[in-house]
Amino acid sequence: MGGDSLLLELRMPLAVLGQGRLWRCAIALAAACVLLAACGDRGKEAAPTPLRVGIDVWPGYYPIAIAQQQGFLAKRGVDVSVYSTQDTNALLAEFAAGKHDIIGVALGDAITLSRVRPDVVVLMITDESAGGDEVLQRADFVDDGASLVRVGTNMGGFGELFLRTYVERQGLDPKRLVWIDTDGSQVPEALARGALDIGHTWQPYTKQSRERGAKTLFSSVDTPGLILDVYLTTRPVVETRGEELQKLTDAWFEAAEWWKANPAQGDAVAAAALKIDPTTVSLQGVRLYTRDDNHAATTGGPAAPLAKLIDRYSAFFIERGSLSTPPEAMRMMHPELFEPRPENVE
Repeated sequence: MGGDSLLLELRMPLAVLGQGRLWRCAIALAAACVLLAACGDRGKEAAPTPLRVGIDVWPGYYPIAIAQQQGFLAKRGVDVSVYSTQDTNALLAEFAAGKHDIIGVALGDAITLSRVRPDVVVLMITDESAGGDEVLQRADFVDDGASLVRVGTNMGGFGELFLRTYVERQGLDPKRLVWIDTDGSQVPEALARGALDIGHTWQPYTKQSRERGAKTLFSSVDTPGLILDVYLTTRPVVETRGEELQKLTDAWFEAAEWWKANPAQGDAVAAAALKIDPTTVSLQGVRLYTRDDNHAATTGGPAAPLAKLIDRYSAFFIERGSLSTPPEAMRMMHPELFEPRPENVE
């Protein structure tokens, strides 16, 4: 806004000047800028900007906040700013617009994001949902086998594949289903007021839904390996800030191990850092990935487990019409981060 205001202030007087005076003013303005820059501290390089990390509300992403609070980032000389939100769609849009260097979202969302950010890169797998995602039905819902059923999830994201997996296993007639695009954070309220009959969401919204009487029908325990959560970045960030990214992941893994060893303290640290209700923070239903897990998932070229899952999501979204061209799985991966290094050998 400040830059826009300055341009507005300059635009009017410059427009009314004669051509010769316009050039002289432009030269004078450029000279002034040079002088102002020279007045800064000489011999000092500009401090690097913090890595901007935006995360969805999900425990698998929280080790970054713990790493920040416990000094695991600072001891490695990495500066980050952490932002959390309950609006997944807004987070994805902000990342696409360049507002964040890294975001924590589900892998399925990374696939659809590739439509507008073909340079998107999976920096690391943070965790696997192992019960943390659920399909729930509203308290008073009774399926008569003939009426329309309103089902909700983030359409075009990982939740759609998850919910359709449930629908297929249950043998529900697709013609009876009315699909409603619903953010996970909105599902508890939508079920409670009857706007949805069945909805997909995750921690902490699953707990909120059950507190309002919703019943769990299906969970990610029933789909092992399907829902992976990741940190995403872009190829330009990898190329220009690769060393910082390596140190950030090192700090993340240290924080994850510390949290697993100190669950109650870790819950409290994460909640305080992110300013969220401590009763909503837990690793229940979440399996944090280790460095070795990431190495195993990204090793094997096109046959690597992560590459195959990217291809699976891509095929699903192309079939659904929400994606026209599949991303190249190998270009989306960054396995170099997890190659054994001397400092990581026990």
